[in-house]
Amino acid sequence: MRVLFDTSALVTAVVSTLPHHRSALACYQQFRGGGSRTQGFCTTHALAEAYATLTAMPLAPRISPADAARIIRENFARDLTVLPLSASNYAAAVERVAALGLASGVIYDALHLVAAEWRECKRIYTYNRADFSRLGSDSVEIMAP
Repeated sequence: MRVLFDTSALVTAVVSTLPHHRSALACYQQFRGGGSRTQGFCTTHALAEAYATLTAMPLAPRISPADAARIIRENFARDLTVLPLSASNYAAAVERVAALGLASGVIYDALHLVAAEWRECKRIYTYNRADFSRLGSDSVEIMAP
């Protein structure tokens, strides 16, 4: 089964102090490495969002830029198939949210959804289910890890 992880699921999988860390980590571990029956994906956009989130979290001690880069490199970029988003992916996401009359940050969720549909993922794992549900997809199930 192919699945895509959004930023909220990725960050929760690697930050042990967050609620739902254990379930996010277990889910992430199930799909990392691209075995013959399971394959985990994330987008290039998710890597950038993960960096922004990790370095902005109010943790003590804070996650440094170097540590955030290492976390991304040694986990997400190594363990998942990273989908580079193209201009056509961005255009499809913009058209989708505009057609639905949606504004603001939902565009970022639309980028993940467009990528999941493109790579025929069966699920998106996220802790922002309501945001993704507004986008509508007949082929991708939206669920929390």
